[in-house]
Amino acid sequence: MTQDLAQMRNQTLDDTDLRDRFAPLFDHKADGRKVYDYALEGLRGLAALWVAYSHIFFYEKMLDPAYHPTFPLGFFFNAAHGGILIFFTLSGYVIGITNQLPFSRSNAIRYLLRRFIRLYPIYLVAIALGVLAVPTATWKTVLGNLFFLQAGVSALLPGNGVLWTLHYEVVYYIIFLGVWYFRPKVLSLIIGSFAVACLSIFIPIFPTIVSGYAAGWLFWLFGLWLAWKKPRSQAFTKIPLLSYLLLYIATDKLDIGKVLLNDFGLATSRLAEISISDFVYFPLCALLFASLTQRKLPHARWYATIAITLPLAHSVYLLASGRLIGNETWLIAVAHLVLGLALWRWQVSPNILKHLAFFGSISYGIYVFHMPILNFMHRLSIFSGSPITFTIRALIWAGLTIMTAYLLELKIQPIIKRWFQKKVLGHI
Repeated sequence: MTQDLAQMRNQTLDDTDLRDRFAPLFDHKADGRKVYDYALEGLRGLAALWVAYSHIFFYEKMLDPAYHPTFPLGFFFNAAHGGILIFFTLSGYVIGITNQLPFSRSNAIRYLLRRFIRLYPIYLVAIALGVLAVPTATWKTVLGNLFFLQAGVSALLPGNGVLWTLHYEVVYYIIFLGVWYFRPKVLSLIIGSFAVACLSIFIPIFPTIVSGYAAGWLFWLFGLWLAWKKPRSQAFTKIPLLSYLLLYIATDKLDIGKVLLNDFGLATSRLAEISISDFVYFPLCALLFASLTQRKLPHARWYATIAITLPLAHSVYLLASGRLIGNETWLIAVAHLVLGLALWRWQVSPNILKHLAFFGSISYGIYVFHMPILNFMHRLSIFSGSPITFTIRALIWAGLTIMTAYLLELKIQPIIKRWFQKKVLGHI
């Protein structure tokens, strides 16, 4: 009898489609506390490492004020911008997993307070380090960053410009309250968000930041959809994980969306940091998250086909138009693409990413601290000017970033969280 009920429940879950309302299938009080996604945490760590690694090469002579490698090491094995989209998707998934109860005033307050205590204490330290690293920020810029107003209202913090993504996260946390309360139809919300994401391209007076919110929101929404509408299976299914990651990097380096928009005469100069051009990442992002969270993705083969076809067709297009040869970044992207296709039949369990789970556990710290520490390194003119000094500085920078993230995330943050739960959440 129990097995029959379980089968009926799984069948009901499998039948869930886009016509349903955005609401959790079951009201699990502790669903998010029972399952710890080590593989997903590993992907989070990989995304943070991608972003941090890319910045020591992207900003010329930042790590070493007297030397910068001429060989484009920063173009290999990382997808920095794509990593941000992974963060957004992961954020939506985590919010869905940890908020399975129906909307109520007390549940909403607890949700907002949990987000605040998770985000803000470390965020304050990141702002302080940014100000100390590059003490040129005006009080208006610092104040704007303290209130997450980096997009359109306040300037970026000179010593820690990467904090702009936290502005998007806070916007999505707030929008989630509306989804949680109103329970809109899944398909209607997706179509509406996509339409808003496209508006700034076709209507010049439409605010680009609003379209940017909508573009990133679709990734966030997909993570929420996985958590709320798709059941977890019992075991990992082997996938071409390395190929997925290599294709993701190739998609990032080819800059497919912006190149095509430019070629079609659409003004990409008006695009926000996140935009419609980022949708080229979506098929691979969906495949990765469905696999790592042990969710069944409808029409997965179509996602895989699109994920392969996009960078492959774009590479052929660039070659035919005479722009591929001579462009170092695109040639490196094609090398990732070819290697990814060659390894497609090599399938492994997604659980292999659990080996990066430690970096996932401190990924927020790695992300918000790596840039101010990089700026501190730039101010030290001693021991610089050669490949050896660059390498040693990189190791010191990496060690300081990981150590700072570890202390704040795994030592100090839990103390703050326990106090907060006892003194604040315990009374709600």
